[in-house]
Amino acid sequence: MLLDNEPSDLRDAGSRIYTTGLWYHRLCRAVAKPGVVGIFTRMLGNVEDSVATGAIRAVTMLPQSIGLTSMRELAWVMAGVLKDHPTLNLMSLEALAAAEYLDAELCLAAHDLNPPLLSAATARSVPYRQLSS
Repeated sequence: MLLDNEPSDLRDAGSRIYTTGLWYHRLCRAVAKPGVVGIFTRMLGNVEDSVATGAIRAVTMLPQSIGLTSMRELAWVMAGVLKDHPTLNLMSLEALAAAEYLDAELCLAAHDLNPPLLSAATARSVPYRQLSS
């Protein structure tokens, strides 16, 4: 998606994709630290230098086509979610609050099973789907 190769079935025509500040920070952190091996950097380690450079550029210059929700908008919503779901970690809490605030669907990687987040989403009637890679 950051490299303009978004799967055609990812979203309906005219809809927007958003990320949250913590998820964006996690992505930037993953590509900024050489030697740190995680889900993002592991994928970059197996590509040509030009592809890795393009990916890093896309991360550091988040396209305008991807919305970024602010803590200014989410802090109060997060507090309300936390009241009912105190076991959510901060990133899950932010993602659920953003989906609720934006009246949006949560999208998770199929391999990223997060039972507390999915349970809280179900309880709050926030739709979600798991995407295959």
